Amino acid sequence: MIHEKMVELVARRFQVLGEPCRLRILQALQGGPRTVNEIVGDLDGNQPNISKHLQILFDAGLVGRERSGNSVFYSVADPVVFKLCELVCRSTARHAAHLQQYAAGTRRRSGIQTHKSHLRSKVGSLQGVN
Repeated sequence: MIHEKMVELVARRFQVLGEPCRLRILQALQGGPRTVNEIVGDLDGNQPNISKHLQILFDAGLVGRERSGNSVFYSVADPVVFKLCELVCRSTARHAAHLQQYAAGTRRRSGIQTHKSHLRSKVGSLQGVN
């Protein structure tokens, strides 16, 4: 059983990763360190918003930063985040495929039922003609 404090820490990490903009920032950093302006350009975002999300990622220990002259370079501090994202992506793709199969099967069954109902009404009306 996971200790209560650890459950809270894990939940916090998932909460941080639950924001699409932060996932995009992590993707932009996957290729190596970038400045805020480079990330803003990559994501076609605005500097204050990207800076806010970088700070949240930094506070969560997911990104690191290093000053070089007048620039601050951000990088991924915990590369395990990419493995986690890959696992979630695979699981989500399987779930989406399952939902599509289910929906297709439901549509087919629904279509068959409609067709059977239609045939029954036709047969019923023909029987009433005699």
